[in-house]
Amino acid sequence: MLTVIAINSSHRKKHTHGLIIQIKKILENNNIHVEIINLFDYNIQTCLGCEHCLIKGGCLLKDDTLELMNKMKFADGIILTSPVYLENVSGKLKTFLDKTCSWFHRPEIYGKPVLVVATTKGSGLKFTLQYLKRVVMMWGAFYAGMIGRSIRNIDCEIKQSECDNFIKLLNMEKNNYKPTINNLIYFQVQKVLAYKLAGLDRDYWKEKGWNKEIYYFTCKIGFFKKLVATSFYQFLNKVINS
Repeated sequence: MLTVIAINSSHRKKHTHGLIIQIKKILENNNIHVEIINLFDYNIQTCLGCEHCLIKGGCLLKDDTLELMNKMKFADGIILTSPVYLENVSGKLKTFLDKTCSWFHRPEIYGKPVLVVATTKGSGLKFTLQYLKRVVMMWGAFYAGMIGRSIRNIDCEIKQSECDNFIKLLNMEKNNYKPTINNLIYFQVQKVLAYKLAGLDRDYWKEKGWNKEIYYFTCKIGFFKKLVATSFYQFLNKVINS
C-alpha cells in the first residue's frame, strides 16, 4: 500500500485540518494510507541561519525536524498544507520549511508527488498556494496540484477530481513524468550551485551522477525543453565563472 504524509500546520485543527480529513478519506478509498503530522505536536526550533546543514551537513539544533524530514523522505507522497496568515503560510510551517534548506542543495525527495492545500477567510490564498508550489519545485518533488478554499467556498467538500492528479502521480512510473520548464531550470540552478559553491553539495551530486544529466532521472523531456534547460545551464555556468 502506498503511504502519504499529510503535514498540518494549523494549530486550531479546523478548516485546513478538515480538508486533510476529507482528502484522507478519498485517498484511502483508493488504497493509499495517509498519516497526518500535526506540526504543533513537534519541537521545531527556529533556523539559526548558520549554514551548518549546507557546509558540514546536519543541524546543530536538536529538535524533531530530522524525524519529520525522514518521514517525508520514506513516504510515497506528501500533502503540504497551511492556513493563510498575513497572506502567506503559518509561522509554524515556515519555520519547518526553513529547516529543509539542505533539500534545495542536496535533494532527497525528488520524484515524490506533493499536493498543496491552503484555506483562508480573507485574502492571500493564491499567493500562499503559489509559494507552496515553489517550495515543492525547490525540493525537486512532483507538483501534483493545489486545493484552496476561501470564505466563498470554505465549506465545499473536496471532490475526487481534485485529488485525481495526485493519485495518478503516486501510481505513475517516474519515466512517464513530464517535467515543466521551471522544473528543469530549478535543476540547472541547483547543479551549478552544487559544483561551483559548496564541496559537500558537489560530492552529493557526483554520487547521484547528476553532473551530466538534464534532470534527476530519465523521463519524458521534449527537444524544446532540453534546449531551453541546456542553454540556461550554459548561461548560468558562465555567469558564475565570470
